Amino acid sequence: MAELRVSRACATCRMLSYWLILPARQTETALEEGWTLSDVWILRSIGGVDSVRGSSLRQVIAAADYLNHAIPREDEFVAALSRLAAAGLVEFDVAADRYWRTAAGQSSAAHRGTFTAGLAVLSELPSASPPQALPPGVFSSAVASYLQGST
Repeated sequence: MAELRVSRACATCRMLSYWLILPARQTETALEEGWTLSDVWILRSIGGVDSVRGSSLRQVIAAADYLNHAIPREDEFVAALSRLAAAGLVEFDVAADRYWRTAAGQSSAAHRGTFTAGLAVLSELPSASPPQALPPGVFSSAVASYLQGST
């Protein structure tokens, strides 16, 4: 039987106040496994095309919840961010709290259609690079801020 986890549904919309039970996502830790649906999800959740107009982590989390009615886990986000950056589709500045799509990421068909369609159009994943890491507490603070509705 599949493991289940509980997630607050659509906190962005604030229209749904009940809890949904969603199938647990597979842990994605190895970069050599190739692209995942989470990569497409995170690519679509990152807005802006430069460090000035990029998204804050809180905004990325809000967009991810809006798109998939779920909040990514920290390991899921970091793994996707690492793969997307290695492929030249996104860039980020953790210290400035900014995440943005590159020109290649913006023009990629991966951010159109279903997540599966987006996955199908991603080119071969470049050689594995070390996974990115967020400073301790940064991700959980952004999630808490989003769930509390603060700006």
